[in-house]
Amino acid sequence: MRPTGKVSVVAAVNDLARDRGVSANDLVRTVAPYVDGRGGGKADVAQGGGSDASRIDEALAAVTAAVGAAAG
Repeated sequence: MRPTGKVSVVAAVNDLARDRGVSANDLVRTVAPYVDGRGGGKADVAQGGGSDASRIDEALAAVTAAVGAAAG
């Protein structure tokens, strides 16, 4: 199979994380600009995709920071 460069994003957040302010929807929306994509969903589960995998390391760093900021 040849790599396509496409990116799939799925986030799931448990009750404890949601109680601390983490939202799966927010996490997917955090990643989307880095991968030239879009997505969304609910606070517990969200999904999206993009067409540029070249900035995936930046996207993962942004999500890590977003979780840290939301959870305190």
